[in-house]
Amino acid sequence: MKSIKFITLGCKANQYDTQSIRERFLSNNFQEAKPNSIPDYFLINTCTVTAGADQKSRHFVRKCIRINPKAKVIVTGCLVEKDSHMLAGLKGVTLIIKKTFFPEGISSFDQHTRAFLKVQDGCSNFCTYCKVALVRGKERSKKLKQAISEAKKLVACGYKEIVLTGICLGAYGKDFVPKKDLVDLVKELEKIEGLSRIRISSIEAADVTPKLIKYFKKSKKLCRHLHIPIQSGDNQILKRMNRKYTREEYLSLVNRLKSNVPSLVITTDCLVGFPGESETNFNQTVDLVKKIQPLKVHIFPYSRRPGTKAAGFRDLVDPLIIKQRCAALYKLTNIVRDKLMRQFVGKQFCLLIESISKDAPGFLEGLTDNYLLVRLPFKAGLCNKIVQFKIVRAKKGIFYGEYIDNS
Repeated sequence: MKSIKFITLGCKANQYDTQSIRERFLSNNFQEAKPNSIPDYFLINTCTVTAGADQKSRHFVRKCIRINPKAKVIVTGCLVEKDSHMLAGLKGVTLIIKKTFFPEGISSFDQHTRAFLKVQDGCSNFCTYCKVALVRGKERSKKLKQAISEAKKLVACGYKEIVLTGICLGAYGKDFVPKKDLVDLVKELEKIEGLSRIRISSIEAADVTPKLIKYFKKSKKLCRHLHIPIQSGDNQILKRMNRKYTREEYLSLVNRLKSNVPSLVITTDCLVGFPGESETNFNQTVDLVKKIQPLKVHIFPYSRRPGTKAAGFRDLVDPLIIKQRCAALYKLTNIVRDKLMRQFVGKQFCLLIESISKDAPGFLEGLTDNYLLVRLPFKAGLCNKIVQFKIVRAKKGIFYGEYIDNS
């Protein structure tokens, strides 16, 4: 039987796509290569969101060719959608395939306790720095019945949490006739017996509607966590990025969410060094991060993406200044995180235990519904179980807790 190794770069949508591809191969006389073995085939699902992602994708292709020069190397993903020439010239690449918009679906999620369910693809926002709309195409939604059917299969396999994912998740259902939205999908998912949690992954500020906030208040399964990208806290830069909100609208949204949904946690993205970003512009981002108190911030230095509008902007920020600003923002986000974490010490939550901690073998590890990473003392038989606990301390982004007697 032929062996194959799967390598995934990039977002949750890519991870879902790889799982779908994995299931197709394993049902057609392939076996997944064991760790440290030399496979007959490699499949690399690439990413192109930044210049660094391009470089990393090419690195993994070359690495696979070095590991086994006789292997069949298959490359797919976002990098090949517009820039297949970057890979076609590499000796050893056997096949480059472009993805279908929606794979055939999945029945499990390899080596995960939480299952990702991709229900949307494509983006029509065309942010001036972003290549995703160019490679993923227009917004498209998975049919509601198909999404529910797939979710039921995952729950039947033992998954207690489903993470809804897409390229522009908040656009779900806008392409239907009549139109539907994310709340319509969540309502149907909540009816599935055995499904304990539904998590929304990344969503744009403009797509967090009053209807969604209202549903958050009464939902018993929707996780109290939203990843809402900021990118910049400065209105001038936001407009130049073609973002669909102002700093004031973003702050107002976060305040409404936190006042309506107790213990809700925000995570976000910031893009540093966009063309024309002055020190004053950057400080507006710093100020907004302080105000919204995110638990986690993904910080990206601006990188020019060919084909985007911003690729033609001439007022580039010095790379050294970008590096300094990223470092300053990273330092701030740790301070903000630690301040937020102290607010949760002493409180009780439920934890979906995912695994034994790799970094602390005497502990089990998992996430609360509001995205707190927690470690509890090891007890046998608790993986993929939901337990009650109380937070006793917090350190460097990780909470430590003790079991509540009835858990």
